[in-house]
Amino acid sequence: MREWSEIVHDVQTNWLVYASMPFLAGLIGYVTKLVAIKMMFRPHRYRGLKPFGWQGIIPRRAPEMVEVLCQTLTGRLVSSGDIVSRVDGKELARKIERPLRKEVARIVPIVADEYQPALWHVLPGPAKDLVVQRAQDAAVDLVPKLVKALRKNIDDVFDLQEMVTAEFLADPDILESMFLDVGKREFRFIRRSGLVFGFAIGILQAAIWAATHQPLVMPVFGLFIGWFTDWAALRLIFSPKEPTRYLGVITWQGLFLKHRIPVSQEYGRLIGTRVLTADRIVASMFHGPSQQKMVDLFAPIIQRTLRDELVDVEAHVRRALGRLAPPELDRLGLGVGELSVGSVLGVLGGAVTRPVREAAGVGLDVAQVGGMADTAASELVAVLPVVLHDSFGYLDGRLQIEALMSEKMAEMTPEQFEGVLRPAFQADERTLIMVGAVLGFLVGELQVLLVEHLTHA
Repeated sequence: MREWSEIVHDVQTNWLVYASMPFLAGLIGYVTKLVAIKMMFRPHRYRGLKPFGWQGIIPRRAPEMVEVLCQTLTGRLVSSGDIVSRVDGKELARKIERPLRKEVARIVPIVADEYQPALWHVLPGPAKDLVVQRAQDAAVDLVPKLVKALRKNIDDVFDLQEMVTAEFLADPDILESMFLDVGKREFRFIRRSGLVFGFAIGILQAAIWAATHQPLVMPVFGLFIGWFTDWAALRLIFSPKEPTRYLGVITWQGLFLKHRIPVSQEYGRLIGTRVLTADRIVASMFHGPSQQKMVDLFAPIIQRTLRDELVDVEAHVRRALGRLAPPELDRLGLGVGELSVGSVLGVLGGAVTRPVREAAGVGLDVAQVGGMADTAASELVAVLPVVLHDSFGYLDGRLQIEALMSEKMAEMTPEQFEGVLRPAFQADERTLIMVGAVLGFLVGELQVLLVEHLTHA
C-alpha cells in the first residue's frame, strides 16, 4: 500500500489517466457485451481448429433450443386444431374453384385411362367432357367434406411440432431473428448495462490502482467487469418475475416479463410471418411425411363420392348422346368392330350401372373404383399446394396466427413466458459469462500497458 502523499501526488500528476479509467472500464463492459452477443449468433458454422475455434451458441445448440421452443409453441400457444378450425370449407371451395377444376380436368383422363381404359376409349368427346364436368362439380362440392375430415383427424395426419421444428432448422436466420427481434430490448439493456456497471467498477479500479500500482489490478478488474456485467445483466433481464421493491426506493421486474405485451406481439408477428404461414403449412401438410397420411384420409371420401356420382352419370350420358344425331356420332369415330351406333349407345347407357359384357367387354369395372379413388386422392394431394396458392392470402387472414399467438402468450404464467427467450441464454450461459470475463481480462492487460506508459511518460 502506498503512502497517502504518494497517492495524492500521483493522482494530481496523472489526473487525466485516472479520470479516464472509469470511462475505459465502461468501454470494456460495453465492448465485451457487444462481442458476447455477437458470439451468441456467429459464426453459423464452426471456425478454427478444435479446440481453438468457435461456433455461435445459438447455431451450435439449435436442435436443443428448437425442441424447447417448439414444445412451448405447439404445446401452449397453438395447435393443429386451432389452425384448421379457422378454415371455412365452403368459402375455401369458392376461393379455389377455378384452379381445382383445371386440375380435375387433368386428373380424370389419367385415372379413367388407367382403370377404365375400354370404356374411356369408346366414349365420344362430348361424353368425356360430361364426365370431366361432373367430376369438377363433385370436386368443388367435396372440398367442405375434406376440410371437415381434416379438422376431425388433424392430429393423426399432421404433426405441427415436426413442421415447426423443420422450419426453424432449415433456416438459421429464423431462429436468430426470433431472439434478436423478440429480445431486442433485453440485448440493448445488456449492452448499456455493460457501460454503466463498467463505469461504476472503474471508479473502484482507479482507487485501487492509485493505492497499489499493482499490474494485476487492471486485468483482474477487467475480468471482473466482463464477468459481473454479463452475470448481472442476465439476472436483471429475467429476475424477479414480479415487480419487487428494493431498499424501499427502487422497483424492478425482469425486463423480459415487464415487456411481455410488446414481446408477445413481436413473437406472434415473427411466427405468423416467418413460420406458420399458409404456404408453409400447406406445403408441410401435403408434401413430405404427411402426404401419404392425407391420401389415406381423402381416398375413402373420394371413393364414396365417386360411387354416388357414377349412378347419376348414366342419365347424363344418355341425354348427352341422345341429343346427337347418328351422322354426328359416326363422325365422332365410334365404330368399334361390329358395334353399331345403337349398340354403343347401349354400352354407354348401361356402362355406369353394370359391366357390359355383351359389347366386347366394354363397360365399367366397379371393382376398380377403390383404386380409382386412391389414385385420384394421390393426384389431388400432390397438386393441392398449387391449387391452394391463390387462396394463401385468404388462409393467412383466417388463421390470424399473429393475433392468436399474442393472445395465448398474454395468458401464460411468468414461468411459461420466461421459457420463450430463456433457452437462448440458458443453453450456454456460463460460457457466455466466461467469454465476457476472458475478454475483460485481455483488455485489462492492454490497459496496464497503456496506463504504465502514460504514467511514466
